[in-house]
Amino acid sequence: MLQLRPMLSDLMRCIVGNGEVASFWFDYWTQLGPLFCVAGETGPRNLRIRQSAFVRDAANNGSWILPAARSEAMQAIQIAITAIDPPTIVKGPDRFLWRKSADSFGPSFSSKVTWQFLRMPSPTVFWHKVIWFKENIPRNTFMAWMALLRRLPTKDRLRRWGMNVAGECVMCSSALETHHHLFFECSYSSSLWLGFASQILPNPPLDLHAAAAWIVSSSNRISRKEVTLLKLIFQSIIYLIWKERNARIFTSVSSSSRQTHLAVDRLLRDRLLSFPATPSDGPSLLLLYFTSYRPP
Repeated sequence: MLQLRPMLSDLMRCIVGNGEVASFWFDYWTQLGPLFCVAGETGPRNLRIRQSAFVRDAANNGSWILPAARSEAMQAIQIAITAIDPPTIVKGPDRFLWRKSADSFGPSFSSKVTWQFLRMPSPTVFWHKVIWFKENIPRNTFMAWMALLRRLPTKDRLRRWGMNVAGECVMCSSALETHHHLFFECSYSSSLWLGFASQILPNPPLDLHAAAAWIVSSSNRISRKEVTLLKLIFQSIIYLIWKERNARIFTSVSSSSRQTHLAVDRLLRDRLLSFPATPSDGPSLLLLYFTSYRPP
């Protein structure tokens, strides 16, 4: 709990009421912030207030009970404390406020504001719309995200880590396995990608990041629903290619290109079936898929 206090102090503020809940040393209830951060480990001993004390323990009958200050730090703490009215029952319970935007605080918690405050922002990547969209399949999205970040443990990465593994691609045995070879320079994966994507829009590129950029730019040429289909195809093929690759390495069981093609088709149909048809919004995604898809 003590390790969480510094983080919580950035997110919360305390308005002292009766002082029965607010931590004297660790909650942000004075202008100095958490007093433990000001006084340090010796603070509870110097101020004669135990480390686990509540704010009420430093007051009695509506007055603060504090010893004479023996250092500048203790003097600063006492000045900050005495600037606040002592806790009393008539003031009601202590109130905790959560961080809001613009460094203000309010009574309600916002996960969005908290996340924005805690995270380390990075530049927006051009392919983010290919990964995050409401119709996605979470496991496929995660795998595609890892692939676009080049974070999957492909054989070239394993060899750079010092592992003694054969470098050739287990899907085609004609090149070294890298993210860009596996998606979609490999003859096995390219046949799948071309077989599905080219039925929505011609000339899909055989490169992972180029394919993502192609999907992003396709919104100027095809409908929003067709773009959604391309995103689902892109992610589903990445997921099943990685699954097939691992099956060949760890179980010595392999599927033909046609079998994986049927697996992609089944995965897409199952997902598209979950979307209700809305006549006012035109044909459903499933109907659009049936209109575009031609089995091999």
